[in-house]
Amino acid sequence: MQSNSVIDRLLDILCLFKEGKESWSIDDIAQMVNLPKSTSYRLVGALQERGFLEKSGTSHYQLGITFMRLSAVAVSSNRDIRLMAMPSMKRIADTVKESVSLMRLMNHQVVCVESIEGQYSLRVSIQQGRIQPLHAGASSRVLLAHLPEEDWGKYLTFPLERYTETTITDFDALCENLQTIRRVGYAISNGEVDIGARAIAVPLMKNRDEVIAALSIEAPTTRMTDEVVSDYLDLLKREAVSIHQEHG
Repeated sequence: MQSNSVIDRLLDILCLFKEGKESWSIDDIAQMVNLPKSTSYRLVGALQERGFLEKSGTSHYQLGITFMRLSAVAVSSNRDIRLMAMPSMKRIADTVKESVSLMRLMNHQVVCVESIEGQYSLRVSIQQGRIQPLHAGASSRVLLAHLPEEDWGKYLTFPLERYTETTITDFDALCENLQTIRRVGYAISNGEVDIGARAIAVPLMKNRDEVIAALSIEAPTTRMTDEVVSDYLDLLKREAVSIHQEHG
């Protein structure tokens, strides 16, 4: 194996760990990354030695303490924008009593860097650190729409994955939707990632045309009617302007 091949395999192993599949056995790892079991043992051992993986039970592995440390660093690296947006996020959350999120584009994916949970017992929760695809969800499409149009396809993985019946998976339809978002200045999601959830998002601007994040409100579809969405949009736009005027 060449050194770059070893690095690729190590990264392939780490990328197996995601929400819904937090632990893997050596046999499963070997099968998923198409490696001999002995090689998988060696690579997993190297990752375990550096704290990237740790034993989970007797035969499985999960992400280790090194990832917790790196996660804390990643959160800290977004400290400025979180501090900048938090007063507005609190005002929005106090007004609507629903969940409010701040999302950024990081490495071709959308990551929630700050969130405030809604006050209702039935609510839509977007936890800090949650990762969303770029083609699904209001915040995701707001961020994608404000990238150069000629680069849209470069940021996506094809075929576009369908999460629910309302996920846009046709690229031409997605491009048309993104053009509309860019023109009107907001995006609405109707259960594209989570069934029964609705969200509205606006871009946070830096200078004149640089979008640095998306600010959104999420709620169950039963509470977020079209009339409510209109009110929420006005509120989000006012706070986005306030953030820009103070920090843009």
